[in-house]
Amino acid sequence: MYKIWLMTSANVAKNFKDINNINCPTCGRKTLDYLYIGDKKTKIGYLQVWCHHCSNGIHISRVKIPEGAKMLPFDTEKDLNEIVPRYNHITP
Repeated sequence: MYKIWLMTSANVAKNFKDINNINCPTCGRKTLDYLYIGDKKTKIGYLQVWCHHCSNGIHISRVKIPEGAKMLPFDTEKDLNEIVPRYNHITP
């Protein structure tokens, strides 16, 4: 399942503007969401992808943040727990 989520997160990274057309690899619904957290200057950070329906997701470190993608800087004062819901982390 981890490999499938990894491939899905790559698809989200390439097609984040059309995320509503990407199926969750666990439940098959089109209820995925994502958020990049990273450095504003270097555009390097990490990516979280999760499903609002089944509450599964993945966390990918050291990624390049695409221009125009939803992102919060590392030094944000926002509480990530209010933005990113709790989800079951899919691991290798």
